[in-house]
Amino acid sequence: MKRWLGSITGLLLAASPAVAMAADEGRALDPPADTATVLLVTIVALLGMALVGGIGYLYRRERGLDWDFQKPDAPDHH
Repeated sequence: MKRWLGSITGLLLAASPAVAMAADEGRALDPPADTATVLLVTIVALLGMALVGGIGYLYRRERGLDWDFQKPDAPDHH
C-alpha cells in the first residue's frame, strides 16, 4: 500500500509542470484548415485496411491455408 501511494504521489508531482503549462491559454494553436479532410481520409484508410484484412482472413479460412505449426499443440495427457 505504501509503495502504491508513493507511486501516485510521484506521478502527480511529475505531471504538475505539464498541468501548469497547459493552463496557459495564450499558447494554444488553432487547428489547420484541412483538419476535417485529413480526418476523413484517415478514417476511410483505416476502414479500407480492415476490409482488406477481413477479406484476406476469409480467403485463407475458406481455402484451408493454415499450416500445422500455426495450430495449438495437442494437450499432453500422461
